[in-house]
Amino acid sequence: PPGHNILLSKPKMGKKKHNIRGNLESLGQRVSAAEVKIGRMEGMMSDHEERLNKVEEELVHQTRYAGELWDSIQDLENRSRRNNIRVLGVPEGMEGNRVSGLALLLSILRDCLPLGADDSIVVERAHHTLGPRPPPDQRPRPIIARLLCFQDRERILRLAREAGELHWRGGKIMIFPNMSRELAAQRKLFTPARRCCMELGLRYALQYLAVLRVTVNGRQRKFEDPEEAIRELSQ
Repeated sequence: PPGHNILLSKPKMGKKKHNIRGNLESLGQRVSAAEVKIGRMEGMMSDHEERLNKVEEELVHQTRYAGELWDSIQDLENRSRRNNIRVLGVPEGMEGNRVSGLALLLSILRDCLPLGADDSIVVERAHHTLGPRPPPDQRPRPIIARLLCFQDRERILRLAREAGELHWRGGKIMIFPNMSRELAAQRKLFTPARRCCMELGLRYALQYLAVLRVTVNGRQRKFEDPEEAIRELSQ
């Protein structure tokens, strides 16, 4: 009412200060807990990184070891085929009429190659590659033959190269060395370099496993990398 003094009460600050202090303490605890968790995670990440580095080192070692094993397997497989030749184009069923595969192969070699009557070539075995017999309108299976002497195999391959095209009973015959598919693909990469040698009139030889030897100005060069051979021969 008029004439009376109005007393304004001051806000109570103690409770607010208590709430703020409690919130700060709770926040501090949460920050401390987060720091502990972050420290643990950093330790775990460091441990995982160390283990990952060890795994990567082991993977590099195992990859190198697997590559060495693969090279050894390829070397053993191809060395086991050193005396083998692969004959393409022989029709299926020619071994009939009491003619064995060995006799048939010797007959083909003597008919197609300039072998002397006194040349004694011993064939240990001869057979078609494994697989079902193809129908008459498809390409016949190759014949794989193993010769007793490596020198006979090399002479047959040389005579086949020198003769160019070989024909037997009206069909074309081709004779190649027998090797694994991987080695054949590796040697095929040297085809451009070999063509370059022929264009330049250089003597060359593709040797086992896949090494190109070229005679330039009376000196022999050895190439194991097809691209390097092309670069050097282009100069």
